[in-house]
Amino acid sequence: MTRSSLLALAAAIAGHLAAQSNTVPGLDGRLDVVDQFTYQGRRGAAHPNGEVGFAMLNTMCNPGTVNIPWYAAMQPNHPKFGFLAVRESNGRMEQISDRSYCKHAFTSTNFSGACGTCQNPGTGSLMGVHCSDTYGVGNNADRHWLGPAEELDPWLGTWNPVGSYFDRGDPDVGPPLNNDGQRSPSYSGTDPVRNRVTIKESDLLVTNARYFYGIHLMHQGEAVANRGDNLASRGFTPTWNGSSWSTPNNSVGQAWGSVLQHWQGATLDLGGNGNDDGRFCVAVVATPLGGGQYHYEYAVHNIDNSRGGASFRVPTGAGAMVTNFTFGDIDDVVLNDWTASFTGSEVVFQAPANNALEWNTIYNFGFDCNIAPGGGGVFLDQARVGPGALTVTVLSRVPGGVPVATATNVGTGCGGTACVARAFYERFATAAAFDLSNSGLTMTPSGTTYQVGDGTGTFVPVSGSSTQLSLGDDARVSVALPFALPVLGGTTNTLWVCSNGFVSTTDNGASYTATVSGLLSGAYCWYGGWMDLNPTAAGSGKIYVDSSPGDVRVTFDGVYRYGTTSPCTFQFQFLANGTVHLIWQTMNVANGTMVGWSLGNVTVDPGNRDISATRGAGWTVCSISAPDLALAASSRPVLGTTVDLVTSDIPAGSLFGAVLLSLQQAVPPQNLSGMGMPFCFGYLVNGITHLFIVTGTTSTLPFAVPNNPTFAGLSIVGQSFTYGPPLTPIGVIASNGVVLLLGQI
Repeated sequence: MTRSSLLALAAAIAGHLAAQSNTVPGLDGRLDVVDQFTYQGRRGAAHPNGEVGFAMLNTMCNPGTVNIPWYAAMQPNHPKFGFLAVRESNGRMEQISDRSYCKHAFTSTNFSGACGTCQNPGTGSLMGVHCSDTYGVGNNADRHWLGPAEELDPWLGTWNPVGSYFDRGDPDVGPPLNNDGQRSPSYSGTDPVRNRVTIKESDLLVTNARYFYGIHLMHQGEAVANRGDNLASRGFTPTWNGSSWSTPNNSVGQAWGSVLQHWQGATLDLGGNGNDDGRFCVAVVATPLGGGQYHYEYAVHNIDNSRGGASFRVPTGAGAMVTNFTFGDIDDVVLNDWTASFTGSEVVFQAPANNALEWNTIYNFGFDCNIAPGGGGVFLDQARVGPGALTVTVLSRVPGGVPVATATNVGTGCGGTACVARAFYERFATAAAFDLSNSGLTMTPSGTTYQVGDGTGTFVPVSGSSTQLSLGDDARVSVALPFALPVLGGTTNTLWVCSNGFVSTTDNGASYTATVSGLLSGAYCWYGGWMDLNPTAAGSGKIYVDSSPGDVRVTFDGVYRYGTTSPCTFQFQFLANGTVHLIWQTMNVANGTMVGWSLGNVTVDPGNRDISATRGAGWTVCSISAPDLALAASSRPVLGTTVDLVTSDIPAGSLFGAVLLSLQQAVPPQNLSGMGMPFCFGYLVNGITHLFIVTGTTSTLPFAVPNNPTFAGLSIVGQSFTYGPPLTPIGVIASNGVVLLLGQI
């Protein structure tokens, strides 16, 4: 493409979305129904001084273009549901429920519903495209599937089962079983409230109050752009009948979004930590008190910010006088309340070390001030170290309306290749659970990925021409290949065969104990049946290799498990084109046997996979990632400062590029697929082009913000493009957009 062509393209393209690191394209879940807030029982002192347990119904469906993983615990990738209840009274909207345990979904029934005609995948371990599933009140009240909210990462939708509440058991089973990744017995006591949505009875008896309940649905890999229908809430009316609570729905129907939207007279705004972490919703009501005084009441809902909020800061105009601080959280512990102060330019609420504003919770902040409200922004400092900025800015109403500078990423770039899974495995807790006998698995290379699915290879019995390997107990030996075997990231001319059921590209030791950490941290390796095998035992079968110009086969032919006469027969087939078949015949495995593959030196655990249930649909594993083209601002665009607009992750081989700046954002974004840029979007209209020559992986464009109050509140939209065939049909890729809101602070 010529320089003039790029300019023409930029002009054509110019004519509040973010994506987290593990986004799965096309994955989208919808919380379709929230209903039946239902009394489960009470505990404690006599009414009205006890606590009440509740549960609720939800229906979700899949309006996306890919199946939604739905693997039951102890596998991590399944939908999770958070619950809460709030009350509007005395000028506040506050959470009255505890930070309740979250539901771990365990199977999808896959029926046709609100999302259309179900494309049933034939397994409850996936929710098919357009399929629906309902979890009734009794199901969501079942403590066997309820786990602590703090174990979930709401931004990524992930959960680590190892060492979790489900792993530890209730009561805790103690080491080492409480940290082995296997399910331990769940709570089975008689307390009807424990782990369920818990509310103090006194909080349900406030005169003239309005009550609401809601659910938060999260998935691993769902882009924030698709999460607008992941929260839903509706109104209810609580009534004590002398022995139990009735909580029917009232006239306030279901609505998507933060439950704070039901707060009458409130202004709501949303802000997040770019592509790196999730969002806070800030609602505010400013009430005139007379005599030039105003009461500011804020409710802050942490929707899906994993790092939590450690402070809440509200800037004020000059001459502000602030009094009468108020604070509310979800417990009655005074010792962990946030402290409040006024610095002369901002109101600061500061959390103690043990009470950050976590996801699925709402905290309240209030004060009186002598300055009327205006447009501005509030700041939430992050509570923990992690990806992204230290502070999240949310536009809101503040005393004096001081324009606040913000730099917000919108949308996503294109041109990259995603690589999340660098391993897969299934660890069979018991021998009886092994379900791969007389079946196969095939790994087909495609560039930097393996496509893994149903086996297409055929088991070949050993013969007189097969070569027996000289392998003892807990031993390994190298085997020279007659060809350079393609593997992800290169080739190998040698394989190392271990008598304990695995084959690697380099010496991977000879451990007979199958562990997840060993599989992830070891060498590049295929695991056909990692367990303690002993080919030297009396009567045991042996391990053989067959080589030809087209393939190499490694066969464990009736090899006994150590200390037994139980034979295992399975075969590795390595084809010259890089395809690998794992084929199992009769298997008499041990407890804890593992099957799978690892790239080696893997730092992210993909979680235990049910191979037999998922190989039909298949999955992808990979070796390297190439990030999408990205644009970021080095700082907030405060008047009188200079902001660097940094284009990063420019692909090797790119020749030149451009940063476009505009006063108009494209809403919705312009799909550039029709211009020869598949998966790319344009985020601005009528832009001015700033060309640059590519000299590395990044390029910086300084942007001087005028030191003129007239420009406060002006929005400028930026986006980068680079040219470097053959990334797209026309060679051009696009970054995300950046919206700069110029401000005085």
